Amino acid sequence: MGEDLDLIEALSHVIEPESGVPAVKLGLLRIERSEKLRIIYTPPSPFVPPILVIKVAMDIARRIQGAEVIVERYFLGKEINERIKRLGNNGSI
Repeated sequence: MGEDLDLIEALSHVIEPESGVPAVKLGLLRIERSEKLRIIYTPPSPFVPPILVIKVAMDIARRIQGAEVIVERYFLGKEINERIKRLGNNGSI
């Protein structure tokens, strides 16, 4: 339970750039646990500029070390996910 609260606290600092509101409050993040922790980010609109989607995904990766970050329901999601995975979610481009 405490681990989940720490995770939500860390994710509450991930801000959706266009609105300035935490992505958690907007319901844009989903947490899945299997053999690995996964944080799934759904941009608020398909028209969000790709650089802002990348910024949010990288912010998640920086805050939650070791989690797999996935962008879903976005036209460049596959490319962004491949780039994040290649970087090893280490938070640097």
